[in-house]
Amino acid sequence: MSAWGAGLITAALGAGAIITTGSGVAARGLGVGAVVLGLAALVWGAAVLSAGRLVTPRAALAGSLVSLFAVFALMFAAPARTSIVAVAAASFLLVVVGATTAVHLRRQRRAAAPARTAKPMSVIGLLVAAAFIAVVVTPALGATQNAVLLRDDGTVPVITHEGH
Repeated sequence: MSAWGAGLITAALGAGAIITTGSGVAARGLGVGAVVLGLAALVWGAAVLSAGRLVTPRAALAGSLVSLFAVFALMFAAPARTSIVAVAAASFLLVVVGATTAVHLRRQRRAAAPARTAKPMSVIGLLVAAAFIAVVVTPALGATQNAVLLRDDGTVPVITHEGH
């Protein structure tokens, strides 16, 4: 679940860097990388949920670290159009994914320890995790949109959906 949240925010930050007027080559390049990393996190999260265990933990750990670097780099490449709330939320979720995979890898290295089988997550556990992720991710995505739409005078336009 954390990978899905981090992936959504990372992809949103990347998309914002790509479409923002006045973004330089570095910001757009980081944006493309962030979108790819965000989509990869979404796919990895689905694979983990489907398998019921961590799949490719080394790649996931590397992806978490690269994604963490990418969101921080975006903050410095396009500071006026990158939401600090989104960067903080993505960083938190990426650290959760990275720490989980690091602990998993550490346990795998212990040759003397018996192999653990993962317990399936209960429906209540999934609902709690989904609610927590929604509470973290939804404001971060809103802040990302506001940062991208920010006008030069510091205001954000109100988008109405009349007639829909």
